[in-house]
Amino acid sequence: MLHLKTGLTKNPRVEPLINGRVKSSEVTFDITVTTPPELFYRNLKYDEFDVFEMSISEYLITRERRGSDRWQWIALPIFPTKAFVWLGLFVNSAAGIKSLADLRGKRVGVPDYVMTAALWLRVFLCELYGIRPQEISWHIGRLKEFSHGALLGLDKEPPAGVSITWLSDNQTFDVMLDRGEIDAAYGFAPRHDRKLQMYNIDRYGGTPIEGNRRLRKLFSDAGRDIVQAFYRKTHVVPANHVIVVQRKILAENPWLALELMKLFRESKRVAYGAAERRSLGYLYFEGDNPQSQSAMFGDDPFPYGVSANRKMLEMLAASSHAEDLTMKLARIDELFFTATLET
Repeated sequence: MLHLKTGLTKNPRVEPLINGRVKSSEVTFDITVTTPPELFYRNLKYDEFDVFEMSISEYLITRERRGSDRWQWIALPIFPTKAFVWLGLFVNSAAGIKSLADLRGKRVGVPDYVMTAALWLRVFLCELYGIRPQEISWHIGRLKEFSHGALLGLDKEPPAGVSITWLSDNQTFDVMLDRGEIDAAYGFAPRHDRKLQMYNIDRYGGTPIEGNRRLRKLFSDAGRDIVQAFYRKTHVVPANHVIVVQRKILAENPWLALELMKLFRESKRVAYGAAERRSLGYLYFEGDNPQSQSAMFGDDPFPYGVSANRKMLEMLAASSHAEDLTMKLARIDELFFTATLET
């Protein structure tokens, strides 16, 4: 029996695997459940897990910057979450921002420039409005000691022509946005269970949000219309995270890749059944119904495998390269373990 130290985030589609409803006769898991910013920080800083959830964007970057003793990873085409975090974008009410089109020339806060959600935000800006990263002043909410971007060297080698400012210890997005010192930001409103975290990575300064006339959410519909507009143009629904395995473990146990694919698929199937396709375990947006979602996006809103996600992955890899986050254009078939390429 193979025992794997595993890092995952709280997610209804992997909950059956976490709570033991889905089991393997070949593998046992020692599972740590934490928040995405903390899990990815621990992956990058300490390289401590055998199998783990990882930011797709940051995985692409590590492939070029790994050393012989760190980040020797290979992905499996398992994509547990969609890239909808940035749809919670708040704007200062006096900034004159009515849509994403109005972000050109503005000061925008993102938790980390390299994070997949921030990369997808920039893809949306470019695809829908022709706005380039160089046309926005970017502010990073995480201190450099906890920033994924800093761990990946972005503080020393930022993309050419891009303005990136890290906040200081006494600055937080909510306070700066409330004062009008930045124009838009996301990732500061408390949303993670604090009991899951060891580190205060995404900081909140205590600014009242509910009823605050100086702040408002940019998308009153939680982003449903903008996601549909993007999908109509590109036929892509962005994913945020991918499951990654230490290369040496798969080299010693090549059967493990397909076993993990089977387990994560079964966990998702069980979650869909438990949700009866009425909860956010299945639906993209609260209040949607399965029929309307399926009519636009297909029957499985979280498809696994290379084939169903190739176009999405190619767009993300091309954007990463165009933005100088990666030096070479990643080939999709090189990102995943060989045995999973036909999935």
